[in-house]
Amino acid sequence: MKSRKLTLLIGIVIVSIATARPAPAQSTSAWTGYYFANPNLQGAPALVRDDANIDFNWGNASPAPGIPADNFSVRWTRWLYFDAPGNWTFVITVDDGARLFVDDQLALDAWQDQQATTRSITLNLTQAFHRVRLEYYDRSGAAQAQLQILSAHFPDWRGEYFNNATLSGTPTFTRNDSALNFNFGTAGPGGGIAADKFSARWTRSLYFRAGRYRFATRTHDGARLWVDNQLLIDRWRDQRVTTWTGEIALAEGDHLIRMEYYNASGAGIASLTWSALSGGAEIWRGEYFDNAGLTGAPAFTRDDAALNFNWGSASPGAGVSGPNWSVRWTTKRALTLPGYYTVTATADDGVRVWVNNTLLIDEWHDQSPTTYAALVYLASGTHDWRVEYYNHGGVAALAAQITPGAVAPDARTSPAPATGDIAIDTQSAYFVKRGADDAWQTAPNGYGGTAFALKNNPFAQLESKWARWYAPLPRPGLYDVAVYVPANIGTTRGARYAIAHADAYDWRTLDQTLYANQWVSLGIYYFSATGDEYVALSDATFESARATTLVVDAVRFSAR
Repeated sequence: MKSRKLTLLIGIVIVSIATARPAPAQSTSAWTGYYFANPNLQGAPALVRDDANIDFNWGNASPAPGIPADNFSVRWTRWLYFDAPGNWTFVITVDDGARLFVDDQLALDAWQDQQATTRSITLNLTQAFHRVRLEYYDRSGAAQAQLQILSAHFPDWRGEYFNNATLSGTPTFTRNDSALNFNFGTAGPGGGIAADKFSARWTRSLYFRAGRYRFATRTHDGARLWVDNQLLIDRWRDQRVTTWTGEIALAEGDHLIRMEYYNASGAGIASLTWSALSGGAEIWRGEYFDNAGLTGAPAFTRDDAALNFNWGSASPGAGVSGPNWSVRWTTKRALTLPGYYTVTATADDGVRVWVNNTLLIDEWHDQSPTTYAALVYLASGTHDWRVEYYNHGGVAALAAQITPGAVAPDARTSPAPATGDIAIDTQSAYFVKRGADDAWQTAPNGYGGTAFALKNNPFAQLESKWARWYAPLPRPGLYDVAVYVPANIGTTRGARYAIAHADAYDWRTLDQTLYANQWVSLGIYYFSATGDEYVALSDATFESARATTLVVDAVRFSAR
């Protein structure tokens, strides 16, 4: 596993806000590793070096000259910037013992002889630099030490891909996968990995409401699934495309999901889904007031499964008797995918809608039934919603809905057919980028006047940068996806574009040196027009570190 910092994309209405990073007294871009020729971290270290990641599977070999193959120990320390407040999950896989400290507080204690074992802990951290320390020892036999850090709000799965069917050694590459729904066919996952005899490991921390859940893997060939390190599905064998399920009760909160997969031969297929069997459903907590101003104590409080009411002239419940009354509903909603969401509200009379205390719809006045809509970009993770409503005599009605994608406020109106091209520039509200601001260098001659230039990384790692162009498509259908490549900027031969469309995920690699001031097609794909589909580009090119430059410019969707 490769340690990496993961970025929370704050749910916003179109605008992103940058946050300054206060530097600690000691900051480093690598782990400082202190290697000891004994298993107890005693005395002076025999070797001190910088390690880019804690991702080691030494087997029976020595970790470095001067260090024995058995009975050695290591202490790694590093200041890491956690760029969002909230829950972060630390995952260690070790053979033999390990201890994890965060801000000098013991977080995980597995200081014992053991075969390769994975443990995790979730900590609530402030947005700041934190000091992380991992101590490790190997007694004898195979030696392995890996640390992974996941944000509960990171919008992707962390996928590690191996050029063997046993998840052995170091991953050939690591990337962000927005969903586990792959049909690799006979081409394999790319990145230098063969179509047969490959394997992958995906991990992610996700929020769940309290309830009982059924998880389902669909694979050709083997699959294993863990929830909070509990093995739920174990079908590690060659097989035709088969679906296996497992059930588990989860408390409300963040839970670590890990899926492992291998393909022996033939078409590679791997997907993961889940559904709530009990609990888990969206519940709105409704506070009903016997006045139109939400004042005083509520007349009664109840849970409402959905906001879709047509009371007419009737009372909404006991304790509300007059024609003037109001309601406040609140809920938490967990989103598994980032993207643009449409919020619609139909009210007679007044209505207001908030997400994360941001007012989206403000129509607090007497009116006949009227529909309103707002478009908001939300990261994956948990969001707080609030809907307020009042009735001032006459008929009372309220309906509110949160829908992925840009949709018409009135569902009875069919969207107009797609006409012309839809080009998303780097200045568009549908463009999202991640990474330190100083890494995104402005370049001239882009599609809209300017573009961005990025130095490459050999693979996805702690400081990886990426961009996404969300597809605001008016209707489902086939679209030609093209990227604009300006002249004399891109020097990479391995720009890897991901096309997330209709629950599928396709990759295309582009040699940017071959094009100058022109649109380059990535292919024709079917899109569902749900608003959460996108094209993505990361700085991971599998070339030597910072050896090439990627140009990041516009993406165009053309109906076919």
